Amino acid sequence: MTVVLTPDAHLVVMQGFEHALRLGHRHLGGEHFLLALAAVDQPAGAALRDRGVTLERVEAEIVRLAGRGLFRDLFGDLDRDALAAIGIDVDAVRGKIEASFGRDALSRAARTAHREPNRFSLRSRTGAWRGDGAFLPHGPGATQSLINARQEARAVHAARAGVAHFALGILAIDEGLVPAILSGLGVSGPSLRVAVLGQYRQAG
Repeated sequence: MTVVLTPDAHLVVMQGFEHALRLGHRHLGGEHFLLALAAVDQPAGAALRDRGVTLERVEAEIVRLAGRGLFRDLFGDLDRDALAAIGIDVDAVRGKIEASFGRDALSRAARTAHREPNRFSLRSRTGAWRGDGAFLPHGPGATQSLINARQEARAVHAARAGVAHFALGILAIDEGLVPAILSGLGVSGPSLRVAVLGQYRQAG
């Protein structure tokens, strides 16, 4: 049986995609889905927020663990100390770019760097495209979360994987940043799973 995402679950994927672009990351990972899930107006999002897993706190953990990738994405994985040794001040260069082209210049350039000609689509094993052609390949946890979501839906004989199934799929990720983010916030995937299931029972 083929299981597809419901429109609400697909929206969480799209919001995760936007968060990844906004943070300047080169891939769409489970951490970006978790970030989107923490803000969604659904019982799953409420269950996370009730336990301190908020958009602000998840984003702070992502930045702490992975940083913001805008500058790195534009100029490669450059060593600041090595550049300083030859007289290049990375922060000064960044300041001049933003002074000349605006505060979001690096963000716009990072998005352009990810462009591929295609309409928005989600491919569970490769990556995702946005309507303007921006592309992000799947990173750690992204494919696993989608596979997990489909398994959760199949387990209850659902024709499509909804936000609840996707949430459970994200919380079951054992690779990438999601486990470290949850640990940093003082919660665990299994405990949040119980909370999400409980929230849907109450909502039902």
